[in-house]
Amino acid sequence: MNKSSFISLNAIVNRIVSVLFGLDYRLTLEEIEDLDIEAADETTAVQCKYYEKTEYNHSVIAKPIRLMLKDFIERNRNNSKKVSYKVYGYYKSGQEKLILPINLDFLKSKFLTYEKNKIEHRYHGVLVATDDELVQFISILDVDINAYEYDHQLGLIREKLIEIFGCDSFEAENYYYNNALNEIKKLSVESNVSNRKVSKSEFLIKIDNKQIVFNKWFLKLKGRTEYFKKLRSQFFSSLNTEAFDRFFLIEVNIEKYSRADLIELILIISNKYSKVTRRMPEKFCPFIFISKIDEREILEVKKIMKSSGKRCIDGYEFQGDKFSTNLMLEPISSENPIYFKFLNNSEDLETMLEACSNI
Repeated sequence: MNKSSFISLNAIVNRIVSVLFGLDYRLTLEEIEDLDIEAADETTAVQCKYYEKTEYNHSVIAKPIRLMLKDFIERNRNNSKKVSYKVYGYYKSGQEKLILPINLDFLKSKFLTYEKNKIEHRYHGVLVATDDELVQFISILDVDINAYEYDHQLGLIREKLIEIFGCDSFEAENYYYNNALNEIKKLSVESNVSNRKVSKSEFLIKIDNKQIVFNKWFLKLKGRTEYFKKLRSQFFSSLNTEAFDRFFLIEVNIEKYSRADLIELILIISNKYSKVTRRMPEKFCPFIFISKIDEREILEVKKIMKSSGKRCIDGYEFQGDKFSTNLMLEPISSENPIYFKFLNNSEDLETMLEACSNI
């Protein structure tokens, strides 16, 4: 996905989020256009374009308009359900070239007539479209080439998400927004159009997940330094001295795996979120689950942790024993310091999460 495609995807997110307060909306990715918004009595097909370095010219949106006209003519002649059409775009400059409202002559000359291989083509002639049909089409065509630039769009989306989920700005941008991007990407690649449909309520449920999702283009646009600085400020700036059960789930990139880096990360987490000194009335330490590395490597990591003086437990008294939540929840004291608790597999993680939620 190139940068312009990603920002156009952001424009689709913007259109989706902008209708989430409406009732009974159903959304379809890439059926008639990029996004179809279906209400009880009306469907709007939206084409999103983002050209941050391009001057607006009529030719840039002419082809989408021709395809919309073709869809309109086919529906009109087959007595199919009527659809409204919207072209939504951002351009660096040149917006003054488009004079609204569009009239019949302007539609024909600027959008439907074009040259290819030095031959003039009149698309309305190809479709055998009457003037009455073209006038009807104009009445349901909305062209907006003054869409907001990316950062402003992101700000609007963030405000909507804060209102919808009652979250803060960080959560809106790094949880719900990225979840929305990934959900739309998943929907858009489905080959069956019925699988590219989602209702308002379904979409909100799918993105309602407070888990950091790293989108590589979002990361690139925001800047790695700025992005990770925000994450560090949000999660690692304070000493977090309250006695909560904290679970850290670390997914290892096998191709770039470094044992030294992993151990450094675990030690940082332990230093920040383990409190076992005599001065602390309530002593606690974090749970750590590491995925994508095998048991032998996890064993080596545990050995190094033990040799560093940082005692850890994993819920097993001996090899072949069953996982025990009681062992994992044994009291921590200055005489019995535990700096972190390893979860060896996803089953132990789920069991421990359930046990902690029932305390």
